[in-house]
Amino acid sequence: MSVSELQNAIIKKLLTIEDVETLSFFKEMLLKQAADKVYKLSDFEKRIVSESKADYNAGRLLDHDEVFKRNEKWLEQ
Repeated sequence: MSVSELQNAIIKKLLTIEDVETLSFFKEMLLKQAADKVYKLSDFEKRIVSESKADYNAGRLLDHDEVFKRNEKWLEQ
């Protein structure tokens, strides 16, 4: 069963439940699961963040207008 099929089956079942305690329990479980989820950076993302910090600390910065001008020039090519 695919993820979307499981989600749809769960939603259909939840729509039939009328017990407030059971629904509250599911709500709390879902909120806890979402709160416990921590995004883990990939090695590539960690390297990009590290390089960006090094650029910032070394003063290698571009202002907003400069970035947009560079991007526009690149998009025209």
